[in-house]
Amino acid sequence: MASLLAAALSASAPLAPAWATDWLPRHPVLGAATIDGADGAKITSIRPGSPAQAAGLAVDDIIMRMDAVEVRSAAQLVEAVRTHLAGPAKIAVMRDGHPLEVTVTLASAPDETDPVVKTVYGTVRVDGSLRRTLVTHPLAHAARRPAVLIVGGIGCYSIDVATDPEDAYLRLAHDLGRRGVVAMRLEKSGVGDSHGPPCATTDFDAEIRSYAAAFDALRQDPDVDPMRVYIFGHSIGSLIAPRLALSKPVAGVIVAEGVGRNWFEYELWSLRRQLVLEGDSPDHIDADLAEKERCMHGLLIERREEAELERTEPDCRVHDAYPVAAAYLQEVAALNVAEPWAKLNAPVLAVYGDGDFVTALADHQRIVDIVNGAHVGHATLAVVPGMDHHLDRAGTPQQAYDLRVNHHQSGPYETMLSQVVGDWLCPRDRCG
Repeated sequence: MASLLAAALSASAPLAPAWATDWLPRHPVLGAATIDGADGAKITSIRPGSPAQAAGLAVDDIIMRMDAVEVRSAAQLVEAVRTHLAGPAKIAVMRDGHPLEVTVTLASAPDETDPVVKTVYGTVRVDGSLRRTLVTHPLAHAARRPAVLIVGGIGCYSIDVATDPEDAYLRLAHDLGRRGVVAMRLEKSGVGDSHGPPCATTDFDAEIRSYAAAFDALRQDPDVDPMRVYIFGHSIGSLIAPRLALSKPVAGVIVAEGVGRNWFEYELWSLRRQLVLEGDSPDHIDADLAEKERCMHGLLIERREEAELERTEPDCRVHDAYPVAAAYLQEVAALNVAEPWAKLNAPVLAVYGDGDFVTALADHQRIVDIVNGAHVGHATLAVVPGMDHHLDRAGTPQQAYDLRVNHHQSGPYETMLSQVVGDWLCPRDRCG
């Protein structure tokens, strides 16, 4: 479920939209995705052509310092990069148990370019601070258009990734633009150009507020018909989208690779499936699930302090390792997942890729059944063969698991997702 914590990935000078009254400067680029590792930020992937690759950084390197700034976590690395000036930086890493120092030349990434669409770099104000927005518009002139707000998955990755032609949110936004639909992406708090508290410290309710502000800004775009704005929720965004839709004038909701059961049940099911794909024995799987349940209950239900819980239950250091603050997941665990779907009176499309080893087809069918139970015919289920949780083309769940977990790689973006979304949206909203 977790998307990778990405060290800052940005572009050059922004173009402020006509309705924006605030401006954000751009920040430098490293190009390495990381997670929390032993005493530092562990690299899980390197973006091709990035400063990280040019400097010789490698997967599994543990970044421990940038210049004079100590790095003890992925979040600290993100902050160190985004506050550093473009130019050379000395990075201390641990590689295979040996210390190493490399010089990385942090650079500004190019803006997104596309001969058919343009991406406008704007801002929205959330809780008193500015967030970066990327709004992709069709170039062809037309009357006010339908629009989609893309609500991303869990974690502190960047959506400002012009150098990655296979980034799922970028591809979806550009493909929708080709169909005549405006699409907005939102950079999370403290990530990339965005100000605000560090992403890893924010909670679920704050994230909903940020997307609510983005939705309001999208409706004010002069190219957008304010009554034809849809929400696309991916992964944990499938929990945000219907809640946001209950308080906003949405034209419809689209969810992909989402959650349709309570969080506690979902996590246990997802862990079991992944342990099976890893080839663990049945007795080990059951023991792991029992440990997982104890750790989740202590952190998410009893709301014990993580450090204290891990002292008494050392295995919880693994089972409660989330890419967000404990408060974020505590709020998620308290949600009634079915409730907003039962109340929602809007068209719904639930998309499931059958290569996903993180979520289940049954959850998507449950969302459709709940919506249709309240409003017959409002919800539709679409299955995309071979698409994995990250909206990539990966094959079977086993192939996707091996690619992602065992080899730290990803497949190309699954373009059928863009087709499915566009084919559902455009007949009802004259995309043009």
